[in-house]
Amino acid sequence: MMALPRSHVLVGLIATAVIGTATAAPNPNSSQSVYKWTDDKGVVHYSDAVPAQSGDQDTTVLNSQGVAVGTVAGRRTPEQLAAEAARRSEEERAHQLAVQSRQRDQNLLATYLTVEEIEALRDRRADILDGQARVTSTYLDQLRIRQHQLEQQVQRFRPYNTSSNAPQVPEPLAEDLVRTTNDVATQQRNLELKKQELEKLRAQFASDIARFRELKKIETDYSRGAQPAHN
Repeated sequence: MMALPRSHVLVGLIATAVIGTATAAPNPNSSQSVYKWTDDKGVVHYSDAVPAQSGDQDTTVLNSQGVAVGTVAGRRTPEQLAAEAARRSEEERAHQLAVQSRQRDQNLLATYLTVEEIEALRDRRADILDGQARVTSTYLDQLRIRQHQLEQQVQRFRPYNTSSNAPQVPEPLAEDLVRTTNDVATQQRNLELKKQELEKLRAQFASDIARFRELKKIETDYSRGAQPAHN
């Protein structure tokens, strides 16, 4: 008879010791999965099917060699399910961040040779955004002048003019004032967005430059035979 591995002998001894509460230990000559679980008294059980008695306890799935190959989860409360879902979500988020970080490092090294190249690209893009902001600012100034002129005009009409013989504001004038006021608000938002975009661009390039320098230092350390720092 073929001798059982030491680990299976130990499993068999444990199962035999628990008389009346445990089934036979995994048979290494069987291809059927065995399920291992612990009851609320701490007693280990084995069975050839997922036991209903396992309740809230997780059941470990063993292969024919007695090696754990999976887990059948026990019952979970809504709070436990929510906590497990949150943990999985956080693990996935951390994984995605790690992947994005590696991709960023690869892109930096593949795209640039020197810090000066990154700075040159930064300045070109910043100039474009700055030019767009100046155009928007100029247009906004013109709209504000137009808005002020229209506000002066409507002062001659009711309800701004309280004179009894003052006419109502002409509809085209009122529409022009409303449209211009809306345009002023829109261009103010556009100008603020351009400023935010420029700040974000500079911050991103500052981060890229700092990381690029770190990566280049790692390359230099490798070339000199030094042990690189862990990031």
